[in-house]
Amino acid sequence: MMRTSKTLLSVFSAIAAAYFIFVLAFSQGMSVLQNKDYHPKIQRVDLNQVEKVNSELVGFFLLDYDIVKNNHGFYAVLDKSQQGVVDAVKLSDILKEVMMFSNIPLLLFIIIGFAVPFYINAQTSRKLNSSLKQVNEQADKLLDIYKIELAPIQLQNPIAKLNQSLVEIHKSVLTSMQQNQISIFQDKLTGLADRHAYLEHLETELADAQKFNRRQALLFIDLDGFKQVNDSFGHSFGDEVLIQVAERLATVVRNHGLSKVSPVTQLELNLSRLGGDEFSIFIQDIIDDKGVVEVATNVLQEIERDFVLGNKTIKIGASIGIAVYPDSASNPNALLQMADVAMYRAKSDGRGIFRVYSPEMGSKIRRYHYLLEELRLAMASQNFHLSFQPIVRVEDCSIDYFECLLRWNHPIEGSISPAEFIPIAEESNLILELGNWILFEACRQMSAWHAAGMNKVRMSINISGVQLKHLPLHSWVMDTLNKVGLPPRALLLEITESCFIDASEDVTNNLQKLRDEGVQIAIDDFGTGFSSLSTLANLPVDVIKIDRLFIDQANINPKYQKILNSISELGKNLDLKIVAEGVELASQFQLVKKLGIHCVQGYLISRPETSHQVGANVISKNLGHLALTGTSVVRPKEL
Repeated sequence: MMRTSKTLLSVFSAIAAAYFIFVLAFSQGMSVLQNKDYHPKIQRVDLNQVEKVNSELVGFFLLDYDIVKNNHGFYAVLDKSQQGVVDAVKLSDILKEVMMFSNIPLLLFIIIGFAVPFYINAQTSRKLNSSLKQVNEQADKLLDIYKIELAPIQLQNPIAKLNQSLVEIHKSVLTSMQQNQISIFQDKLTGLADRHAYLEHLETELADAQKFNRRQALLFIDLDGFKQVNDSFGHSFGDEVLIQVAERLATVVRNHGLSKVSPVTQLELNLSRLGGDEFSIFIQDIIDDKGVVEVATNVLQEIERDFVLGNKTIKIGASIGIAVYPDSASNPNALLQMADVAMYRAKSDGRGIFRVYSPEMGSKIRRYHYLLEELRLAMASQNFHLSFQPIVRVEDCSIDYFECLLRWNHPIEGSISPAEFIPIAEESNLILELGNWILFEACRQMSAWHAAGMNKVRMSINISGVQLKHLPLHSWVMDTLNKVGLPPRALLLEITESCFIDASEDVTNNLQKLRDEGVQIAIDDFGTGFSSLSTLANLPVDVIKIDRLFIDQANINPKYQKILNSISELGKNLDLKIVAEGVELASQFQLVKKLGIHCVQGYLISRPETSHQVGANVISKNLGHLALTGTSVVRPKEL
């Protein structure tokens, strides 16, 4: 359209200029003729013998000159004031001989004046067309890259084609940018907003909440039992569970009117998968605290519903931590961290529940991180040591084995209980490095005692679920035994009942291979992990250690005595050694002896002692018995 307008303007300008030149040249020629007394082209014309031409067109071109005609042609009257015979000149003579020759310089100037712009315009058009061709070629390459096919258009000139290409490329680029943004901020598995996008959203929302004095809440959701699903059925099965969890949480968000969708990415901003089996829901405006409780309760109900995957039905649960803005924290990361702390409290309080963050929980998490850092320092500086507690046979009080126990004497706090730092070591996987040191040092010590004559005694070492999962158990244990020169029959591994329940087939096979080598396996804390009798029948086990809870209650509650008696009979029938833990009173010792339990462990026999104390109190004082039997005797203090 623009080029057409310019062309029309150029044509109009050319016509106007030509008209101006014609009128100017004609007037100049007539003026020259009028000022000359004689000119060969001037003729005498009788006005009575010619016809005057009256025409608007003639007047437009020849202005105010009279034009007459006869049989010989058209004449321009030089002086129209004369009457009768007048001087006149043929129009053809004026055009051919007067106008042309008298105005050649002007005509040349005008011709050049018009020719040069037209030439420049032509050259510019040629260059423009060439440039447009190159740009269109580049546009075609972009169209090929984006796989865009242009719709046919009627006016297929370079500019129209380029315009169409740019429009389609622009659309494609916008679509690609949107997809890239979605790809950046979206969790690939569940399709939810990822942690990065979620934190950006929280930043905006908390700023608005501060401005308008609103209370907000964040739910930190962690699945219970998801690890067992992955271990039992594989990660593809676990992924499908996570997808279904995301769908159920999205339904909760919609049903409670909590939804907020990004206009750019179309992602739900108030729901996120933070990573692994962790999710979060954000509540933008708390009108009533009951509303937050209702959301949390609804989430627990949705997660507890059966998950049907193919021909399998899976049951899991969830623990939820809730943090409130501004009560709990004032920035996104802190709010998320406080909700995480509350979630861990929910897990420790029984799982399948929710807890709201309180400052007391904050002090606990600070203690956790403090001890975690101190653990790392203690490992680097080797501030741990081992103690050894004897487990004796009931009939003669001879030592059956020593249990190796880890002790930590902190330079500032003094002795820190294993019940406090061992779970931290397990959660942080520091137990792997620490466990390597424990196994080596305990086996090295037992090897020294073996050399001293205590060759009928075993060393017992506790193995955690983390070690079972991450270590090649058979090769790890056998390599250590070979390094220190300790025979496998001198080692006993204690594994808690709950770890046996979660043990994979690979772990079970490794334990059986160790038994084949001569290493014994014990179930620790038996009776607290809800294991079935099939556990004893199918797992490679030699020893059952009864949890101290049963010993404490046995003389108080007759039912516990019956349970102890049943366990003792079970051990006899399955050819398993039974050990009673936590024996601290003479009455308890007499009871377990009466029930036929093989061995006892507890403060009544001995507290855990250092290797030096064991050498002085157990080995040096009983060298004769040691040489004869390959073991020593530790008698109960009150018997």
